[in-house]
Amino acid sequence: MKQRRARRKHYNWEIEIAKGNTNKFYHSTEWDEAREKRLKIDKYKCQFFLGNWNDGKHFPDKIKIVDANTVHHIIPIKERPDLALDIDNMISLSFEAHEIIEDRHRWTWRKKRKPLTEERW
Repeated sequence: MKQRRARRKHYNWEIEIAKGNTNKFYHSTEWDEAREKRLKIDKYKCQFFLGNWNDGKHFPDKIKIVDANTVHHIIPIKERPDLALDIDNMISLSFEAHEIIEDRHRWTWRKKRKPLTEERW
């Protein structure tokens, strides 16, 4: 388990997230503890690739056992800041599954274009 820093200040995360301070939230001790609890509940396995969870739009190509290292909010915290630390609003995913669900996977494996002319000096 990760070494935790001592709590320095208590924040009202609903207000902070509504202000747009999500980065501060994701670096907080409260988030670290909630994330660790969710990973323990799911036994550090990706629920997307096990077939236990999908968002209705994305489905796994095949069922496989993959280690989870990311915790995803089912209802985004920008929509519902009050559910930011709710364990039931979280799901354990692998990095690849999280990229698929967030629709960022199309940009990850994009081929780089070659320049029109090769630069020579």
